[in-house]
Amino acid sequence: MNSRFYHSAIRWRRLKNEVKGVEVGGQWCEEPKGVRREAKALFEKRFTATQEFGVNLGSVEFKSLTTEISIKMVENFTEEEVKEAAWQCEGSKSPGPDKFNFTFIRNCWDYLKYDIMEALYLFQEMGHIPKGCNASFIALVPKVNEPYPLSSLGPSPL
Repeated sequence: MNSRFYHSAIRWRRLKNEVKGVEVGGQWCEEPKGVRREAKALFEKRFTATQEFGVNLGSVEFKSLTTEISIKMVENFTEEEVKEAAWQCEGSKSPGPDKFNFTFIRNCWDYLKYDIMEALYLFQEMGHIPKGCNASFIALVPKVNEPYPLSSLGPSPL
């Protein structure tokens, strides 16, 4: 829970940054439609590309990809390429939001590779990463020597 000070600081900052109006043709305008129209016109004027860039590169030659590399850029990922990339990452660094680092991925590669490759193929096919893909939900079930069925523990609390 945030403090009263936090909320007052946020409110003060919001009020300080608020655009209350603009001057249009020598007249002060506070009407929201007019303010939006003028802000849009300002940004369109500042960020519109022109035909003349004012840069003459002359005979500068830029490096370009070879045909072989260009073709490789659109080929499907191979398991070997993905594994090599995972093995090149530092494994003992802090874990990510899912609490797993690359040491875990390397140690469990035989189990994880199918899901990882499926996600990469889906990305390659769709051209974007689906929403929620950065969130992982994994349940770890501890092993016990003498597992008991749920029914032997008594009536369900639900």
